[in-house]
Amino acid sequence: NEVFMLKKNDSNYYSMNDISLAELADKYQTPLYVYSADQIRKNIQHLQSVLAKYFDSYRIQYAVKANTNPHVLKIVKETGIGADCSSPLELRLAKQAGFPMDRSTYTGNYESPEDFKRAVESGVNLNLDDYHRITDLKEMGILPEFVSFRINPGIGRGGFEQIVTGGADAKFGFPYEETRKAYQTAIEAGVKRFGIHMMTGSNILEPFYFAEITQKIFTIIENSINDLGIELEFINIGGGLGVPYTKEEEALDLDQSFKMVSEVFKKNLPNLNIGNPEIALEPGRYLVANSGVLLSKVTHVKRSYRNYVGIDAGMSTLLRPAMYKAFHDVKMDGQEDFLSNEPSDHYRICGQICENSDIHPLDRSFNQPKAGDLMLIENAGAYGFTMSSNYNNRVRPAEILLDGSSEKVIRVRETEEDVLKNVPDFELK
Repeated sequence: NEVFMLKKNDSNYYSMNDISLAELADKYQTPLYVYSADQIRKNIQHLQSVLAKYFDSYRIQYAVKANTNPHVLKIVKETGIGADCSSPLELRLAKQAGFPMDRSTYTGNYESPEDFKRAVESGVNLNLDDYHRITDLKEMGILPEFVSFRINPGIGRGGFEQIVTGGADAKFGFPYEETRKAYQTAIEAGVKRFGIHMMTGSNILEPFYFAEITQKIFTIIENSINDLGIELEFINIGGGLGVPYTKEEEALDLDQSFKMVSEVFKKNLPNLNIGNPEIALEPGRYLVANSGVLLSKVTHVKRSYRNYVGIDAGMSTLLRPAMYKAFHDVKMDGQEDFLSNEPSDHYRICGQICENSDIHPLDRSFNQPKAGDLMLIENAGAYGFTMSSNYNNRVRPAEILLDGSSEKVIRVRETEEDVLKNVPDFELK
């Protein structure tokens, strides 16, 4: 799952699927998200082939939150995998796209009664963030036959502190010490079928991590629920499959990762009384991040206490750099890659939003950037548009899907009128 390799011609102009990115930028304006359907399929097929090598059966559930565009969901669904949903609308979109609900999961947290009602009615597998919600579901009269629980193992890891989803400071799951009580509560309430889930971090590039978390789940199972007489339909080790965002980072060795995970399964399962559960996982970023590039034009270059390259894609378009100090590699269309030790050639990329956090981390070397230059921001297929907003009353960008030699608008650029269309008794003049 290498960083998506953009093709560059002899004049240093870039293309995806042999379609000029500069022409797309001129045609649809910037900022502009561009995705490759072929790359999404390639990523999923690679993951499927690795899992099939080490497991007789498995469940892949695409984390819909990574990229929720219905046209992207359709591409993902056609590969035959399930969905992992975290809100009622994500669930509605997944069902409409045709994802199989019996191979999909709804993992919410702090759900409202309406959230629960819609999830149960959809037929999706319900994964509870807190086992005390069993009582709420029973009182509502909608307790499903199947329930899975999200366990917090007390540890976590991630590319940034803000995306660690396990440990004492994480809001997700319940303490692993309460696992037995959780399943006993469900059994007493009348639940008949079960799964188990654990996710502790995001964007992990270390192969050993996934075997470690799998062994942790098995240890919890053995110590907490092995003697309860229940069979688990799946053991969900979460997502977290990472992609390299910098040239220094090495791509995750997927084969080594799941070879070790399979060894953990083979070592533990024969000694347990939980049936023959499938391995399940819920990747999002790994499947779509490197399929996308964000096109943005330089609006202004300023030399102040440091040098700034201002672009038209600020934190309202791509939030990750401001929110996590996340690094995205960039290229200037029509220019050679430029590296310089001269301070005058070093710039911070920033957007147009009136927040000092609207800055990409680390200085970048640019060769005399100027207004109108086209910048390519890589690995923008995941957690890009889905985290965008209208902050500062900036309109959200268009999205384009490239499939083979074809291009398709899969989201029209917003207008200023769109931003205000839900304000009653008001017309923008």
